[in-house]
Amino acid sequence: MRMSIRSIRQTSAVLGVIGSLAFVGFQVHESNRQARAAAYQAIGIATSEFHRSFDARMNRLLTESEYPEAVRRWSLADWESLWRMVTADLRMLETVLLQVDQGQLPADAVSRLGYNWGPILSNPAYACLWPELRTQVGASVQTYIEDTSPPDKRATCEVNLQALRDATVLGKNTAKRAEPMTSK
Repeated sequence: MRMSIRSIRQTSAVLGVIGSLAFVGFQVHESNRQARAAAYQAIGIATSEFHRSFDARMNRLLTESEYPEAVRRWSLADWESLWRMVTADLRMLETVLLQVDQGQLPADAVSRLGYNWGPILSNPAYACLWPELRTQVGASVQTYIEDTSPPDKRATCEVNLQALRDATVLGKNTAKRAEPMTSK
């Protein structure tokens, strides 16, 4: 059985195309792997730097945030410090969720990178900040926080942050401490 020169050329061309496609596939796979590694590295570095920036006061606030009695005593400066910490954490979480959604990171990246906080709204201070923070984050973060914090696990905010702001900024109250929330 003799192959014509034309058949040999066509077979060679097909093999060349198959080889080129295999090479391109390998390159795409390798590029995706490198992008995933770079994403993990960037978020890991950002998270590390964020936590390294904590001072004794910030550590104290995070510890006290678990205790309703403690957060009721906080000054406006304490609340503002926690606000900045939580906002930064939520921005990093939003970045992780975006990269998961885009396929750059696997679905378990949230827990691998340490953002599996559990029912975060069970924390009394976070429960007070969430109504305002909720409006400043994307839908993916809103869904994540609310899905991981079932309503029966959520703390009730016992601090009227607006009254505390008014008292501190406008001088309507000299106590400068949080007032309990009043039922309406």
